[in-house]
Amino acid sequence: MTERYLRSVLVEGFGPEGQERLSRSTVAVAGCGGLGSAALSYLAAAGVGRLVIADGDTVSLSNLQRQVLYTTAQIGRHKATCAAERLGAINPDVDIVVHNVSISVDNFDGFASGADIVIDCTDNYAARYALSSMCKERSLPFIYATAEDMGGQVALFTPRHGAYYHDLYPESAEQRPVVGVMPPIPGVIGAIEASEAIKYLSGTGDTLEGKLLVADMRRMRFEIFGL
Repeated sequence: MTERYLRSVLVEGFGPEGQERLSRSTVAVAGCGGLGSAALSYLAAAGVGRLVIADGDTVSLSNLQRQVLYTTAQIGRHKATCAAERLGAINPDVDIVVHNVSISVDNFDGFASGADIVIDCTDNYAARYALSSMCKERSLPFIYATAEDMGGQVALFTPRHGAYYHDLYPESAEQRPVVGVMPPIPGVIGAIEASEAIKYLSGTGDTLEGKLLVADMRRMRFEIFGL
């Protein structure tokens, strides 16, 4: 096992076997904004074999308050392309596939083909519902997260448990307002998403399968609810 992953291999219950499983895994991540900046950075650093990233947006000045993959010089460029450049610099061993598109039912199969798990890092409800329903139909594990104000949520939905995001939160036609978020919050929640993916793929530790983690950083409280 290479020096790069030495500290991971030393983790009890992970070891060389966990690292090997991770290196053979494909993770598809929808959205590379605030949540994606953290999740993708840690997944690349951890040595996931293949990362597929999709985002149809471009970098804007208002993103830089929380989307730490990007710089002021990259404003106007495609986020997914910029993210791939940064992730490749973090770990050149990772195979990175870029889709400069927003995820929908129509392009889901091209995005998720060969994926072992799909991670939602979007801030778009239509994309999130599409991801959830497509993952359930195709029996793909799905990590959902949201970050807003000073808190967030994370859950892992799997075929074994049965229920997915759209079962927990039935789709509504109502337009949801744009809300604020403190800069570190997407980083914390996105890191939890990466941790859940690594545990699931490597078979290490207890995951949030069939559970919902609710984080309230304003009061520094974390609660886990069974679904």
